[in-house]
Amino acid sequence: MKTTLRLIPLLLLLAGCQSHMQRVADCKAGDWSAIGHKDGLMGEPANYAERKDFCDDHADKPAVADAAARYNAGWAQGNWDAWHALGSTDGVQGTQAQFDKHVNSEELRKHKTPLNRPAYDAGWAEGNSRYWQNLGQREGTAGQPLTQKNINRDNAAAAQLRFDEAAYVDGWRAGNRTFWSDAGYSDARNGTPDAEFRNRAAAARRAGVDIQEEAYRAAWNAEIVNYWRNLGTQDATSGKEFGKRGREAKAKGLKIHEKEYREAWENRLTEYWRQTGADDGYGLPYQLEERMANASRAGVFVIPATRDAYTNAWRQENARYCTPENAFERGRTNIGMAVEVCAPAAQNQLKHAYVSGQDYEIAAAKQREAMADANDLANRVREARGRLGRLERDMRANQEAKDRPVNDDTVKQDRRREQERRELVDYLQRLERQFDDARRWVDRHEQQMQRLRREIY
Repeated sequence: MKTTLRLIPLLLLLAGCQSHMQRVADCKAGDWSAIGHKDGLMGEPANYAERKDFCDDHADKPAVADAAARYNAGWAQGNWDAWHALGSTDGVQGTQAQFDKHVNSEELRKHKTPLNRPAYDAGWAEGNSRYWQNLGQREGTAGQPLTQKNINRDNAAAAQLRFDEAAYVDGWRAGNRTFWSDAGYSDARNGTPDAEFRNRAAAARRAGVDIQEEAYRAAWNAEIVNYWRNLGTQDATSGKEFGKRGREAKAKGLKIHEKEYREAWENRLTEYWRQTGADDGYGLPYQLEERMANASRAGVFVIPATRDAYTNAWRQENARYCTPENAFERGRTNIGMAVEVCAPAAQNQLKHAYVSGQDYEIAAAKQREAMADANDLANRVREARGRLGRLERDMRANQEAKDRPVNDDTVKQDRRREQERRELVDYLQRLERQFDDARRWVDRHEQQMQRLRREIY
């Protein structure tokens, strides 16, 4: 919390520096209309004299002769824009004007913002019109009749709120058009014939909703093409074709787009055979003939592009599968390698690479074991050296001690320590030889691993 509190003045200082820098930039630009507009828009009182003094201190050029007039004009526009935006925000919410509430707000008092009732009222009226326009559009889109405006007018009167009938009607008509466009789009997307318009129109008349046949048919005609494309895409891998779909469409009076259906149908089948070839190519034999023979059971069709799509994809994936690198990695993970699907000339190399991958993992396991042994021996060598060093320091300290008595006990003690030192030296030498051997084994295994990887080619 203390850190946060210490940061607050710093952040405020940085914000002030940014404001200062922007003001300096405005002064250097010399656009006094913009300077005034910014002050007005920020709710600041007009203060040309203060701004001029600031710019005189920081700008490289003096203010133009009519700077005061430009500043005041810009400030007036900024003040108008600020109050207009405030009124517009209130109006679009569908509430009564809130000018008096804003006048008494702490923010305006703090900035001593000059009031501008005409600007606020103009903004509120504009926002209020947008509110009614938006409401009309929503209700028109929902398929409600234009007579809904009467209910809204009564509700507005009860709330003592201005009702903009022209704006509402304008929004409702746009929404009504959207309603019919959505209906046409929905019918076409579901494969419903455009004759359904008659039923929709009859229902609209009963509900008192305006009818826009042109909007319905434009949306229906645009989407029915996508319906046939989507149908062709679905049918291609579900055992259906155009003949059946065409008969069904004629029976229910649906407009037919055979060209678009067939294009989508063939594109989907081409992609199906390409993907099938790719799947087979990575580790499976070339089995196009079998795939084509079983096409009907799989719910697909053989088309002129089948052979090329399958074969090209199979060859591409087979080439990616039948590489020494892949065989080596599969050998490492021991997941099997179908070398028989690869070119005969490459099979021996791939078998060798696969076995090398298996041997590589064996060598890697041995290398890890040797590395663990080497690390353990290194720790033991370090510990033994530490013990030997401490022992030799103690022995020197005893020998150099002037007050140390010389008797049988001290002589025996020196002999024991010397024997211990010799044993430690022998032990340390054995450990160091073992450590050197372990490191050599690590190197040998690493060299073997490198050789195995290198010799797969």
